[in-house]
Amino acid sequence: MPLDDHISVAAPATVANLTVGFDCLGLALERPLERLELRRTTRPGVIIASIHGCDGLPMDPERNVSGRAAMSALEALGVDWGVELTIHKAVLPGSGIGSSAASAASAAFGVAALAGATLTSEQLLPLALDGEQVASGARHADNVAPALLGGLCLVTPEGQVDHLPAPDWHLTVVHPQTVIETARARSVLPTQVALGDALGQMARLGHFVHCCHTRDAQAAALALEDVLAEPHRIPLQPHFRGIRQAAMDAGATAGGISGSGPSSYWVSLSASTARAVGEAVSAAFTSHGMEHHVHVGRVAERGAHVLEN
Repeated sequence: MPLDDHISVAAPATVANLTVGFDCLGLALERPLERLELRRTTRPGVIIASIHGCDGLPMDPERNVSGRAAMSALEALGVDWGVELTIHKAVLPGSGIGSSAASAASAAFGVAALAGATLTSEQLLPLALDGEQVASGARHADNVAPALLGGLCLVTPEGQVDHLPAPDWHLTVVHPQTVIETARARSVLPTQVALGDALGQMARLGHFVHCCHTRDAQAAALALEDVLAEPHRIPLQPHFRGIRQAAMDAGATAGGISGSGPSSYWVSLSASTARAVGEAVSAAFTSHGMEHHVHVGRVAERGAHVLEN
């Protein structure tokens, strides 16, 4: 592949945990998409030219998710040039739909594409995780993997990524305009769980994976039940019980907290139901005077990708 002087890439928002798969399941969303412009420079290193769509993000590449991932990609490729980044944030920090993962994935993938290098997912993933670590302090890949690869991913404790057949779902993702820090959401989790709860969760996760392979979208949705993390995080989520009731009354099959929140995701088996769920949940948030964004779509087949001019 030829070396480019300028390239634009995008990476999708993601839903991690998927209720039944705490810290191991994640899927890519059709929207919103994070966009990143990369321009090759003769001087080695990374420069962040500007950031649009979000205030307060660091311009220092070492402290910026996109900057750190781009630096790692340049180092891995061993090139003698640098890159200038223009970041267009559409997936906002603290939203619970993979903001840092979208930034990290777009940067690692974008530098490789700029260089004309075809890196495998196994090669790209640790580079993107370097960026993710800047934001979260950890190297969890349940958001980063689907942001890079698209679709539905299961990440093993050893870091192996298994691409699962994505259920034929229509997703309604609702992002109230508030922030829940991942560290706070983790702080409310118990350090020990009952053996019966652990065994039940393990069985539901196994059943979910089976349903994905048998293409049973409804049964896969009904397997989305969590007794380990979500019950402890619900008190942090704004108006969650009322939002859940509104979604289910509108026809959602299942759903839950996206990542650590405050976003939630709701699974429907038709586009019309997903739209109705969006309208119902939007009305519920409006009744509380809370600003919010609603995204309706499918599981994105593509992860990070080059945008055509």
